[in-house]
Amino acid sequence: MLNRTPMSSRPEIRNILKRLKNARADPAVGIHIVKVTGDDALGLYVAELGPHSSVTAHYHQAGSEIYQIADGEGKIQTGIPSSGDLITWNSPDDVKKGDCFTIKEGQVHQLENTGSLPMIILIVCPADHLGHDRFMVREAP
Repeated sequence: MLNRTPMSSRPEIRNILKRLKNARADPAVGIHIVKVTGDDALGLYVAELGPHSSVTAHYHQAGSEIYQIADGEGKIQTGIPSSGDLITWNSPDDVKKGDCFTIKEGQVHQLENTGSLPMIILIVCPADHLGHDRFMVREAP
């Protein structure tokens, strides 16, 4: 028999837009972000990226991230670390409201909001991606 923590018979319903109003600034990467739901292993987060700004380029060593652009438009730049601090960058891809993509573990990524309104992003990732498993890169695309 599995040892499980007691469960409620009903799910906890949370509104993404209400949660976004309480998002904290994450100056390390340049966004406002808050956890919506999930557990210690995997969570759904909502983030806001300001107009004409970008997330600091970074990567994670363990686990992938799933991104859903809920509102706004921009570009996603990805790359692979090669030797030392050098990154082999791919050409950027345009993203807009409704687009979804996966960032694989070890893949350097930088999301840019090219619009004049905030970009709203849903992110599914391990909790560690907001903590000790986040490595900034010096070389920007």
